[in-house]
Amino acid sequence: MTSKRLFFALLLAFAGTACNREAAPTGSPVGVWADATCEVVRTERFALLFERDSSLITSELHRLNGTGAIRLGRTVFSPDSVLLSEVLAPTDSVAADAGSLQSDGTLHITIGGRAHTLTRIERFAVVPPYEMPHASPLEIGSCIQQWQLGVRCQVESGQAAFEANTNRHSYCFYILPGMIYCRAARLRFNDRGGLFAQNIRLMHNGRGHTAFMEGDNRSVSAEPLTIDNTKFSPDQCVFDREGIYWSFIRFDGDTAEINGCGETYRYTRPEKGDRDEWIAFEKY
Repeated sequence: MTSKRLFFALLLAFAGTACNREAAPTGSPVGVWADATCEVVRTERFALLFERDSSLITSELHRLNGTGAIRLGRTVFSPDSVLLSEVLAPTDSVAADAGSLQSDGTLHITIGGRAHTLTRIERFAVVPPYEMPHASPLEIGSCIQQWQLGVRCQVESGQAAFEANTNRHSYCFYILPGMIYCRAARLRFNDRGGLFAQNIRLMHNGRGHTAFMEGDNRSVSAEPLTIDNTKFSPDQCVFDREGIYWSFIRFDGDTAEINGCGETYRYTRPEKGDRDEWIAFEKY
């Protein structure tokens, strides 16, 4: 065999081997991921997950590191009670599965021995701190959307307070004395106010107990919100089948005030240093 034929034979042999080899996953797992019974928001430093198994709903908060994740907190709700509630010290180093990116672009995660293959329903970028716009009556919706972006996390003394707000979703994980509140929601603002639609809600306090996840969670969480301006009320929140409408009241300096349910909600222009992670703005 001539040297040229030998070269092409080796090239074809290598190509056949390469085609049979599974491609390595590429890209970043940062984003919002979901299937019918599970939802995960992953940033560069944290992961918050929700999972429904029959009548039970679990929420877990993880801190990510270079090799995996450790669990910071967990709660398990049944329809009428809290079965488990724990906040771990970082030194406990309980390993957790925050999901692994696959070659087909899905996220594989195992919770309590149950495997889920999640698809990404929102992309966003974690970025260095940046200057956000000052209050502007011409850009009310954009200001509020940007000001609420980012991640804040505080875990200490058996308590956990975590918030993550992306351009299309809003998450929290609170385990505090007398209250547990963990939820996933869609959130959209315009110049009239905001529309807030929860698809997962775990709430337990002295006044009541709620354990809820949409039946086909992915289809609901992935659906963009459409605001109907006729449903805003100038002096109160409005409950509607699409969600809760919060009407804009005014800017007070660099703080936006809107009508919440029974109280005034305030969104303040953030300063550098008041977020654990910053998320790039992408107009809804």
